[in-house]
Amino acid sequence: MKKIIGALAISILFFSIVALCGYNWIRGGAFESTVSESNILQKFEIKEGEGVKVIAKNLFKEKLIEEENFFLYYIWKTKKGSGLQAGVYELSPDMIIPDIVDKFTDGKIKVEVLKLTVPEGFTNKKIIALLREKKPEISDEFESIIQCKCLSTQNCECDKFSKKYDFLAEIPVGVDMEGYLFPDTYFIDKEETGATLVSKFLNNFKNKIDADLTKKIELSGESLYEVITLASIVEREVPTEEDAKMVAGVFRNRLQVGMALESCATLAYFQGVDKRQFSFEDTRVESPYNTYINPGLPPGPISNPGLTSIKATVSPTNSDYIFFLSDFKTGETVYSKTLAEHNLNKDKHGL
Repeated sequence: MKKIIGALAISILFFSIVALCGYNWIRGGAFESTVSESNILQKFEIKEGEGVKVIAKNLFKEKLIEEENFFLYYIWKTKKGSGLQAGVYELSPDMIIPDIVDKFTDGKIKVEVLKLTVPEGFTNKKIIALLREKKPEISDEFESIIQCKCLSTQNCECDKFSKKYDFLAEIPVGVDMEGYLFPDTYFIDKEETGATLVSKFLNNFKNKIDADLTKKIELSGESLYEVITLASIVEREVPTEEDAKMVAGVFRNRLQVGMALESCATLAYFQGVDKRQFSFEDTRVESPYNTYINPGLPPGPISNPGLTSIKATVSPTNSDYIFFLSDFKTGETVYSKTLAEHNLNKDKHGL
């Protein structure tokens, strides 16, 4: 019996030591470790109502902590979860978890910033208008840069951007940055300039078009510029991921057989009017962006597409459909293989 008790005591002692060592490792190692030595500050937002797990996930996603579990364990151990405050903070990859949590629990060091939320499918003009409302003092510089139409040439006034972001070199002369200002929420602080904000948009675009997506684009035989141009049309035509893949497939079918895209979204872009239905006369208006009278892709993107539309364009749904229509009353997108079938669907849906 004494041997059993002795063995049990040793086992308990062993596991206690393991647990203690484990805790000391976490406390002294994981809590004190950093993602990198970079001290470059970046904005991090805790939204109202966000839980600790969401915060940990977002910190890991933004590469500000090494492991979500380290953060969660520290919060549990210190019982500081209820003290985390919503707001925007400046953090850097060289910060340790205790310092990050201290920032979150001390509301006095929250950063005062403006939020610029750009929806998917917004045009550059709409982004400029939004910026004029939020921070008008930098809007003129921002506008002059994104409307630059010589990005692929040397000695351009926007040369520093085309050198830094090689994807801009594909943009033809006469076409601006439409399509490359990635839709997202951006934080604007008091030191922001038009140039630094443009860089934020372009850096975001560069990060979203990752290695896997870039490889798929290369295998397709198309340029990134062509993909973004078609994706910008898909973005404006349909709202759902499923329909985005279908419509991208329809447009590709039309391009393969030499048919005009006949996209109402392109009419809305160059005419500056977004209507549910365009007249026959609207489809005859002369413009290089009129895909009713000009075969192939328009000269450039007509909006700034989100990642869903970009991926749908790269990996569309294969089908035999050549036509589609949108029923605005039901939200349904209806597909057809022939013109006769398409006309029947138009009559059926009152279009």
